[in-house]
Amino acid sequence: MGRKQQNTIETNKPFLLRVIYAGGGMYDIILSYKTTVFQPISYKEYKEYRRLCYLYPVRAKNYLLDLVNFEGTPYKRSDFRFIGKDDEPTEGIIALWQEIEKGL
Repeated sequence: MGRKQQNTIETNKPFLLRVIYAGGGMYDIILSYKTTVFQPISYKEYKEYRRLCYLYPVRAKNYLLDLVNFEGTPYKRSDFRFIGKDDEPTEGIIALWQEIEKGL
């Protein structure tokens, strides 16, 4: 079952993939490539994204794309893929994430 899409705006901006705080404890994924899609995500999904950003950055970007509902756009999930290989996180990065996680 597809996720509910919040908003779609036509544009000619270069590719952009970000997460923003939308207020009220809500977060949005912004995917912009000729069309801009604002996709709401839960706090749990946001926290998993943040964890992946520190430990596995390439996996984090693909995780966001997996959450986007492409319905109503000229694209599908298979049109977008971040290529790269994540190295295993170092002990220092793991420790850093654990400190950051305490503040979330």
